[in-house]
Amino acid sequence: MKSRPIAIAAALAASLLAMLALRPETEPKPGAEAAAGAAPARRAGAARAAGAWLDPRMLGAPAPAPPPVFYGRNGRPVDFGGKDAAAYILERAARARAGDLKAAYDAYQAASGCAAADDPLPDFFSQDELQPTERERERVRKLCANVSPAQLQEGMRFLAQLADAGNRDAQIDFYREGPGGKPVDLAARADDVDVRQWKQQALGYLRQAGARCDQFALGLLSNAYDAGQIVERDLASSMAYAIAANQARRQPLTETQLRQRFGDRLAPADFDAAMQAGAQLAASSCPRS
Repeated sequence: MKSRPIAIAAALAASLLAMLALRPETEPKPGAEAAAGAAPARRAGAARAAGAWLDPRMLGAPAPAPPPVFYGRNGRPVDFGGKDAAAYILERAARARAGDLKAAYDAYQAASGCAAADDPLPDFFSQDELQPTERERERVRKLCANVSPAQLQEGMRFLAQLADAGNRDAQIDFYREGPGGKPVDLAARADDVDVRQWKQQALGYLRQAGARCDQFALGLLSNAYDAGQIVERDLASSMAYAIAANQARRQPLTETQLRQRFGDRLAPADFDAAMQAGAQLAASSCPRS
């Protein structure tokens, strides 16, 4: 609402100055020469009286809009520092090959964000969601235009190396990426050698991270045992990991909550055994919780 009074004041000031500038010349009167030098000062004074605060030199320059953020597939931001994705990955990969683990993770995140721009969109997206999403994906594709397939593949190798080294973030990312970093129908390719190898690695990484009280890893293991896609379905194990995951969050589940979720799907003896297994798992994974 402040812009309307400002606009009116600006218009009045401009009109006043225009009237002074366009006024017809008149015959000089006695003392006119002496007063002539003061005329500009009077006009400047009039302008100041009408609103010298409108002088653009007195206004602060508008803050530049922050550059759009680039995100890896894991949702973490990546700062390219003014480079495009290919140049950023090239620089980080060179450092990673020399043993820089942080640079290896940076290279992976950038590569994963580029790969994600071509992932299929969920079927449930509405038209209102699709349009801005496609605009953002087009922006990402332009940033990633020079990224090579070799750089994408190396990013996944860096991720596996980091997971092998015990990086918990990388261990969780390896699971989220899926086989080869691409969306895969796990049920349709259940017998595929690469898929079976990925399942074994992903479960191993999640268990390692969970053993160090990583709440996300424990929660993902609970979901995995419930869904039965990467490991045989086991509701008792799902319940045990759910207990440990919430203990890691310091939000322990009550027996009532557990019965609401698992009670109808487990026999009473299996439920009691899962309760005990969950308590033991939480104690061993999160001894300080």
